[in-house]
Amino acid sequence: MANRLLEVAGGRKVGVTGFGDPRSLRLVVFCHPTPGGGGFDPDPIVTAARGVHLLSFDRPGYGASEPLGEGDHPSFDERADEIAAFITDSEQSARSIAHTRFGLIGVVGWQTGGLTALALAARHPDLVDRVAIVDTPAPPYAPPMLGSLPFTLDYLGIDPADPALRRPGLRNRLDRMLDEAGLQGSTGFDTDQASLSEPAGLKTAQASTKLIYGDDHPLISPADALWFESHLPNANIVRVQNGRSLSIATQWERILEHVAPHPTDAETRAKDESVE
Repeated sequence: MANRLLEVAGGRKVGVTGFGDPRSLRLVVFCHPTPGGGGFDPDPIVTAARGVHLLSFDRPGYGASEPLGEGDHPSFDERADEIAAFITDSEQSARSIAHTRFGLIGVVGWQTGGLTALALAARHPDLVDRVAIVDTPAPPYAPPMLGSLPFTLDYLGIDPADPALRRPGLRNRLDRMLDEAGLQGSTGFDTDQASLSEPAGLKTAQASTKLIYGDDHPLISPADALWFESHLPNANIVRVQNGRSLSIATQWERILEHVAPHPTDAETRAKDESVE
């Protein structure tokens, strides 16, 4: 369940979950797939060793986040704006209380979460310097599906026999993420499907971007990676040989190496920037 609730414009409540080191000056935002909620750390041991602060936000109708109200718009752009507003407000509070400045952040998006991640980078270039998207579908998107409960691994294209599921605790963390996704029925899933009809404007995302795709993913093809590479100015593809649907976990260390500079470097940069 979310660690805390925040209130966004209009008064709707959004669930936020934190992992890793809350004192770290390098912040990484994790954007979950469809379906997914309640926070998910692909590999807590790697996250802790990297020394980052990882934040995950439940999209509307997932986990602890309230569904969209009448007149609210299902849009990955608007979800990105909500994340940016929270981070900006948090940094302002930290600077006023402890003279702390976080600096730029990294963003990771898994499957449809990649669309939120890229929207965040495109709409808030002063906030994001590095992005990694993992097995994110490219347009044109498949027709809307109906979400039926309980949500299972096959929604994410994960074969229960995938050897990657033997990684310590991974199956439990995935099951918990899917359980949290269904706490409000199919509301979150349906909202995500509606958001796909209006994908974010990606071409303006200037951040350094890694496109991480498994060669053997059952739902995503190499053409998806090539589409993003052709539409993003600073992107390159990382192919995961024999990768199925869990590159987010098997490549987590590599992902953090991209989106999170060494903590010492981040701290040094933040201290230098705070001297004005």
